[in-house]
Amino acid sequence: MKSRALRFALHALFVVVLVAAAYVVWQKESESLRAVNASHAFGERARVVTRSFLEIKSAQPGYVAAGQGDDYWLSRVDTLVAGAREGLTALKPLARVAQSQTEIDAALADLEDFEQMDRRAREYVRGGQRLLASDLVFSDGIEKMDGAVAAMERARLAESTATQEAVASLRREELLTAAGAAAVALLIVFILAPLPTIDAESKALLSNPAPPAPVPNPAPARTIAPASVPSTPALKAAASVVDLPGIAALCSDLTRVTDTRALPGALERAATLLNASGLVIWIADPDGRELAPVIAHGYPQHLVTRLGTIPRDAENATAAAFRTGLMQTVKADAVSRGAIAAPLLSPSGPLGVMAAELLQDGERRDATRAAVTIVAAQLSTLMGPPPVRAQGTAEAVVRA
Repeated sequence: MKSRALRFALHALFVVVLVAAAYVVWQKESESLRAVNASHAFGERARVVTRSFLEIKSAQPGYVAAGQGDDYWLSRVDTLVAGAREGLTALKPLARVAQSQTEIDAALADLEDFEQMDRRAREYVRGGQRLLASDLVFSDGIEKMDGAVAAMERARLAESTATQEAVASLRREELLTAAGAAAVALLIVFILAPLPTIDAESKALLSNPAPPAPVPNPAPARTIAPASVPSTPALKAAASVVDLPGIAALCSDLTRVTDTRALPGALERAATLLNASGLVIWIADPDGRELAPVIAHGYPQHLVTRLGTIPRDAENATAAAFRTGLMQTVKADAVSRGAIAAPLLSPSGPLGVMAAELLQDGERRDATRAAVTIVAAQLSTLMGPPPVRAQGTAEAVVRA
């Protein structure tokens, strides 16, 4: 992807997606924490009210116990009933589900029925009818308090169940949010990541949509290595200055080539001198309608095999150089190397094209362009019909 604006927009979208996902997860986690805290608060208050009911249940029998003071237990029950009513009133706003509120109302109803029964039991105690008071205390009184305790337990269980379901739902939403953000982020990363393909401009020089054609497999090459050219690395680290003596020595050696098997070694030397990562020699068919790669250096064999042919009217630098007979350049950018397509000229017109993929912006330097022109001009002498004096020993590459 070459558009800086689009890359910036995708980076911004990546950040926004992560921030939004983090905010949603934080929000859901906060809701879960609030729900759990509310459930714990409800449960604690419910236990306090339940304890009040149990204390009422154990205090009322003091009305009819022998040797006990009536006033103490009457006052004690009044205090506990008031505390239980106050606890139920405070607990009701904390109930978040309808079942809890229903159970709290049931507990209040049991407490009111208990108070009515308690008033009758007190009248019996004051009238000395302890037997009747005992019947009310140990039957209706215990029954009402047990009912209130059971209602509080059901309310607490309903709140706890509702909280667990709400927390589970929030956890699922967090998971979906995180998964969605991860999917979007991964998609953006795939869009931004460079694909392991041939550079776009270089591909224009090296391939076209035509069906692949087989590439001849030359015999083992004999590398030309005259004593006048010093040994250099495969690709020079700095190519700001063209090695003119080396170019001159290469052209001189090319004039003495009588065997096409020496061309791979010559291309290797040319790539080194021109600071090129790859060279391809394209030769036109007899009708001049298309170009075919006959020899290459710097590219895997399987890639050269599937290059195919380039039509004369193709929209790329190689075809343009062949049509016009003029050098064509492709400037390097952030993701693609630069390239030069130099025509192989003859008195009757272009024979083919030498395409060079250059390193370190070599296509922008006049010296490099001039050196490519010189090498292409010398190679063009090997691409046409062989001289009469060498017809018995040499063949033209284009006729192969």
